[in-house]
Amino acid sequence: MNLISLTLLSLAPWALQEPADEAIPSEYTAITDGVVHTVTDGVVQRATVLIKGDRILKIGERVRIPEGARIIQAKGMHVYPGLIAFNSSGIVSGRGSSLADSYDPYGQNVELALSGGITSVHADGVVAKLVRDGLDGVIAGKTSMVNMSYSTRSPGSKRSVEQKLAKARDFIRLTKAHQRLKAAGEESTEPSKDGVDGNMLALLKREKTARFSAQSTGDLLSICNLLDDFPMDAIVVGAQEGWVVSGRLSRAGVSAVVTPRAKRGEDQRLNRPNGWSIENAAKLDAAGVRVSIIPSAANISLSGLAGRDLMTLPMEAAFAMRGGLSSAAALRAVTLEPAMMLGVSERMGSLEVGKDADIIITDGDLFDYRSFVQWSLVNGKVAYDKATSPYFAHIRPRASDIGIVDPEVVTEAIKEVLSAEDEETKVDAESASEPDAPVAETEESGSEKK
Repeated sequence: MNLISLTLLSLAPWALQEPADEAIPSEYTAITDGVVHTVTDGVVQRATVLIKGDRILKIGERVRIPEGARIIQAKGMHVYPGLIAFNSSGIVSGRGSSLADSYDPYGQNVELALSGGITSVHADGVVAKLVRDGLDGVIAGKTSMVNMSYSTRSPGSKRSVEQKLAKARDFIRLTKAHQRLKAAGEESTEPSKDGVDGNMLALLKREKTARFSAQSTGDLLSICNLLDDFPMDAIVVGAQEGWVVSGRLSRAGVSAVVTPRAKRGEDQRLNRPNGWSIENAAKLDAAGVRVSIIPSAANISLSGLAGRDLMTLPMEAAFAMRGGLSSAAALRAVTLEPAMMLGVSERMGSLEVGKDADIIITDGDLFDYRSFVQWSLVNGKVAYDKATSPYFAHIRPRASDIGIVDPEVVTEAIKEVLSAEDEETKVDAESASEPDAPVAETEESGSEKK
């Protein structure tokens, strides 16, 4: 059975109606018969994801596909939200709003990232989408992080951060007191903002997020103590010894960005647990710490670093699964968790109605090293198709009954089915109208008559 026949069988009965004479370009795309991993609402078997424009319209097992919709037949494949790289380098260029002007949609690294399932990256304060059809829709949002230099190895930097935060906290306290007195009709002098660090104010007001880099237990505990004194939203990148103090990190409300394959040797001079553990991500997740996963190299490498760069993001998560992290948590760690940390979770990170149609389709489980991304959709449009990729098309080509069916092809196929049905009906009608032919008598029957 060919692709057209399979597609027609998968369509709802309405599709076998006479199509219009002039086809109107449709804004609908339907991914059919896939195993849909929503992240937030479980897994739906043999489901359809219906896209309208750049948004997800419906998800379910019985979704009516509008006439003229472009259909991606994904029978037996897995459908996931596009992966999000918490940090990237060399995939997009530029900074802030200027990134849209310098973005190269035809860049090699853009296609390679899409082939690895990554549809969005964070770089230089911007979350960028890897679109391939122009520059529209590249910038998905701007991040609001403040890099904090706070380590036990640099007492001077620690003291400076604490002093700036204390001054900002005092300013907030004095401002609130001034507003209370003013509301009561009493005279009050507005506190001076001179010498108050604006970033520290924004952190204490939770308008921005503190970004720490820390690996050791000492530094992680030091950050927790700071957050006790100055509550704020905080992300720790690294956290190799996070498994040792996972409960403390959870109570402090810290989120962690970890690299499961980045090892840290054990210091045998210490009489407490320390060093790297394959269970790091699993123990952090079990303690309630938000975990995002990223490889050790934030770029795409075609040299000696290959295997630890962004193209292997699913394999980094799979390594965490070997340490006990559940597959559901691993999927969140490369989709929804980075989206939440970057402040774009209302648009991406899961397959939900109303969210951006950033979707990847794989020919096997995402965390199986043998699986390939077959399609990557960004803003509802196919940005990557393995069958046309100069890098991977020759490796395990897709079966002929799996692929994209354009609306025109579906319409013509429907006409052929209708025409064949009409012809069969006509033949049956003609046969029914003919008189019964006389039955010839056999020699035996004739002799019996005599």
